[in-house]
Amino acid sequence: MAAGVEGDWPVTERETELAEIREWTAAGVGALLVGEQGVGKTTLLNAAVRQAERDGARVVRGDAVRDHLHAWGRAKAARHRTVLALDDVHTADPETLGLVCRLADSGQALLLATTQPGAALPTGLRRLLIGKSVRRLAVGALGRTGVVRVLTARLGGPVAVATAERFWDLSRGNTLILRELVDQALTEGALRQVRGRWRWPGLSAVPDSRLADLAALLLGDLDPAERDLVNMLALAGPLEAGLSVVEARGEAAESLNRRGVLVAERSRFRLSLRLAHPFCAAVVGANLPELTARRLRMEIADAIADTGARRPGDAARIAGLRLGTGPLPGPAELTRAAVGALRGEDHRLAERLCRAALAAGVTTADAGLDVTLGQALAGQSRHVEAEACFAQAQAQAQAQAQASAALSRPRALNMGLGLGRLAEAEAVAATDRGTRAVVRLLKDRIGEARQLAGTAEGMEPLLALLHHQAGDDTAALAVLSGARPTLADRDETARCDHLYVAGCVTAHARGLTEAEAVLAELREQARDGGPRTRMYARLLEARMLRAAGRAAEAVEPLRQAAAYGGTVDWLSTRSVRLARLAGAVAESGDTVEAASLLEEAREAQRDECAYPLMADAVELEGALVMACLGHRQAAAARAVEVAERATAAGRFAQALSALHLAARAGAAPRAGTVEVLPVRMADDVVLRHVRALAESDGEALEGVSRRFDDLGSPLLAAEAAAHAARTRQASGDRRGARIAQAAGAELAARCGAEPPEWAVPGNRRDPDAWAELTAREREIASLAVSQLSNQEIADRLVLSVRTVENHLYRAYGKLGVTARTELARVLSRGTVQVRRIA
Repeated sequence: MAAGVEGDWPVTERETELAEIREWTAAGVGALLVGEQGVGKTTLLNAAVRQAERDGARVVRGDAVRDHLHAWGRAKAARHRTVLALDDVHTADPETLGLVCRLADSGQALLLATTQPGAALPTGLRRLLIGKSVRRLAVGALGRTGVVRVLTARLGGPVAVATAERFWDLSRGNTLILRELVDQALTEGALRQVRGRWRWPGLSAVPDSRLADLAALLLGDLDPAERDLVNMLALAGPLEAGLSVVEARGEAAESLNRRGVLVAERSRFRLSLRLAHPFCAAVVGANLPELTARRLRMEIADAIADTGARRPGDAARIAGLRLGTGPLPGPAELTRAAVGALRGEDHRLAERLCRAALAAGVTTADAGLDVTLGQALAGQSRHVEAEACFAQAQAQAQAQAQASAALSRPRALNMGLGLGRLAEAEAVAATDRGTRAVVRLLKDRIGEARQLAGTAEGMEPLLALLHHQAGDDTAALAVLSGARPTLADRDETARCDHLYVAGCVTAHARGLTEAEAVLAELREQARDGGPRTRMYARLLEARMLRAAGRAAEAVEPLRQAAAYGGTVDWLSTRSVRLARLAGAVAESGDTVEAASLLEEAREAQRDECAYPLMADAVELEGALVMACLGHRQAAAARAVEVAERATAAGRFAQALSALHLAARAGAAPRAGTVEVLPVRMADDVVLRHVRALAESDGEALEGVSRRFDDLGSPLLAAEAAAHAARTRQASGDRRGARIAQAAGAELAARCGAEPPEWAVPGNRRDPDAWAELTAREREIASLAVSQLSNQEIADRLVLSVRTVENHLYRAYGKLGVTARTELARVLSRGTVQVRRIA
């Protein structure tokens, strides 16, 4: 095992469950931890036991329980509470379990135990659950963030995003699987530190016997038909329920589904079956005997072919299954299959099919197979090899006077985006205005790119993005709306680009409510689309969640998007996706991981071509991370630098975003910086916010707050309200300050988050507001917050209801609130502490 990582696996990501168990045991209630095999129930039980011991309890567990129970007469006199701990309580012997249940029922001991969902529980334990002497606590698998934190704690250092995603893909948060995978990878030396970050290429070709044993344990006992079906799913992935090979094993499928080995998923009118544990699929598929695997691949390929192979990916799937198993399709069919594999972004399969077609005698001049092979290589970041294929294809096409955009465009994009050779890329695309527009964008010549895109066919998403960057969202939305009638006729890439850009611009210009409809459409396309479409759906979802002030929820889709390693394009880069993940993680409060992710984003930048729009997007997220770390001045300075570069290039939307961050961090815009922005951006709420902050205009800030709220960004609205309250307070308008403060509190409560400390330092309630209340007003306000009615308050204080109402009315006016709900928020935050009455 690698040095520096020996030891036990840490207990992490279970703080909520441990706190709940402690709360229950303090109240004299036990806990039954219920979860699937391998999710970490036993680890959580052990942690709960150690916690109980630290709290002074006497713990008896496992094999010692029976001996302890026989000596219970002496134990009864013990001064400390006794906790009985049983793992897999459903397997305990009846005598022990009966005694345990009687002691727990009588209150002489607490029971902490684990069990599996669906396990038959004895009557005594069910009686404890019904009588609330024991409560169920569901223990689920870890989420992606949980897996990252467990890996980081176990390995003692940051883990690359793609590596964490590989572990997640195989384990799905099952800690038993995760532990075995990591331990094997460490033993093999495949999991190792590279440039200070743990990296793992994936499961080895032949997993070791421990992993095979674990897969067998998770699958359980299988009869021959069940084993055949499991092997098929392991080899081919999800299979439609209507395929002949599945229908022939219908009883086996139902049995596996009942036991949780197999999962049935419906997508529109199709029902597909897959193995519940991806880990099992990987291990079973890798360990299958060659002849068995060959037979099953041929059966599956024939069954898919018998359905007519009507689905877009069927041809590639059939050809891929038949590779190395027997007769292959003809050269033309192989070529079509390779194109289908490209559409599904299975670049390795596309390469194998292309090479099989070439070996079968396809001439590249007739089939254009070199272009397909070049795209397959580019999708694997093998850009130099791809350029050789593209150059050969284009030379042959020119020799036969067959040059076209279909040949020049992929070569130019690979040359520009993959190799960074922008001048050559533009020369290759001399007659293709759309590709030249992309190259000009990469060169940061926004105006020229917009002119070219405006005269190119099918480049509406690029043109809309350029209009947006130029500060003209009206033109951007008009372009997208004009292309809408033909969207259904476009290929998947074009539809994805259109919807993603439409979602981004709509969210900014018209608000999140309208953008939700675009996101729903992109998600629908992603259901049957390729990895790239799913990645952009997640990016758009995360963008909208962050705009709504829900950064913690944005982390999960951003982890998936950041791990995407497919074809590079002009709409985003891997470094930007990593940087956005860093920003969301920082906003969620984990600045340590955010700083590590930002460094990983900068590493990714070094492997990408220079692309100023994306490079400055990374810098902006970096400035945000710095602000969250508490370095406000440095963050503001970096944001101002981005604003100046973006303004000079005509990227006014990005410039405004940078000025906004700088202003929120406390830096007033430099003289003339805002005035350079186009007049058409004057009504942009972000620009209004920047100006209101610079001018300390309380009334304008309140208007900005309302507008942010209308657009679906309550956290930014709360932040603007907090600044309005400060401005009002500084001008002596204390009542106006309290009203703005109450509005900000209501907005923050609605989105469940506070404005960031770096944007509103020391954001606390005005302590003088509480001091202004009379003693009687404070007393009545406290009782009102405790959810007593006016009549109950009057009875307690021996006052009339009218007197109570009058005191509350005066307190409302002094605090700047209009209802009890607002009163509770004002008095329960900041320096004011209100004791609730039981």
